[in-house]
Amino acid sequence: MEFKKEFEANKKQWNARVEGHVASKMYDVEGFMKGETSLKKVELAGIGDVKGKRILHLQCHFGLDTLSLARLGAETVGLDISDTAIDKANELRNELGLNASFVCSNLYDIREHLSTEEKFDMVFVSYGAVCWLPDLKEWGNIIDDYLKEGGEFYMVEMHPYIYTLNWDTFKPEYNYFNKEVYEEMVETSYAGDTPLNMPEYFWIHSLQEMMAPFLSKGYQLKAFQEHNYQTYDCFDDMIDRGEGEYTFRKLEVDIPYMIELKFKK
Repeated sequence: MEFKKEFEANKKQWNARVEGHVASKMYDVEGFMKGETSLKKVELAGIGDVKGKRILHLQCHFGLDTLSLARLGAETVGLDISDTAIDKANELRNELGLNASFVCSNLYDIREHLSTEEKFDMVFVSYGAVCWLPDLKEWGNIIDDYLKEGGEFYMVEMHPYIYTLNWDTFKPEYNYFNKEVYEEMVETSYAGDTPLNMPEYFWIHSLQEMMAPFLSKGYQLKAFQEHNYQTYDCFDDMIDRGEGEYTFRKLEVDIPYMIELKFKK
């Protein structure tokens, strides 16, 4: 696949984020180690009972959600491109003794590190994942390779509309129907105060692009939900309107912040 430069740059900046994220209030590792879940109310309701299920978590960062799923009784495998993140995930797993394992790989190279003979009851994707992927058709093929017949793909993700906006003016600045890679300099992360000053590369994908890989394979759409709030305080100048539902302080109109998708194979 192309985009070697982009993948390497993104891996570098995600490695640089880990230390600050682990120490951040947003990720609350201290609370997690004391038994709190990192999963939000949206995905907890969306995934249902996962006890006894095998779950593949793609783009898992340093593994809090992967480990939270294991705490719910699932056997989990988490994958991420960042070796620094995976090292931290393994450290947390070892300390907690949970039924989880981790793979360090570019998502598109997963077959080189995890046999497709491994089958899962669920593939799980959450929050800020697909924007790092140039090819959602191949993403769908990968998910299909690891999902057993009758298994479910569940995703809770940023609504693509959010990515079209300038977050200072709230005016559309990026193409919704987009085929090109965007490059931006990142000064700091969305969690923690670690200075980055690094380039990042990302892609905007429409809802159609997200759903087409599964509809084209005959998957059954079990759930589709748009949410007018964000579960993380991950953008500048957000307010908590109650129950951990965050919106832009300066924006007076209702916009979609998140989507949920669930497909059954």
